[in-house]
Amino acid sequence: MDQLKTFSAMSLKLEQIKDSRSEFIENLLAAFERDHPEFIEHLKECGLDKEEIRYCCLEVLGVRDEN
Repeated sequence: MDQLKTFSAMSLKLEQIKDSRSEFIENLLAAFERDHPEFIEHLKECGLDKEEIRYCCLEVLGVRDEN
């Protein structure tokens, strides 16, 4: 029973870390888009979709996102 509680607590903590990381990346992207709208516009003019733009922003920032 104690192992089940420990596993459940670990699982919950991992979910919280994942959610926090996702929120951090989304906030980072929002700040980048706010501060560099001309870069975002250039990427749109090149025909990139939202996910490709997201990847480019993270790459420029040096952030690796496995999602």
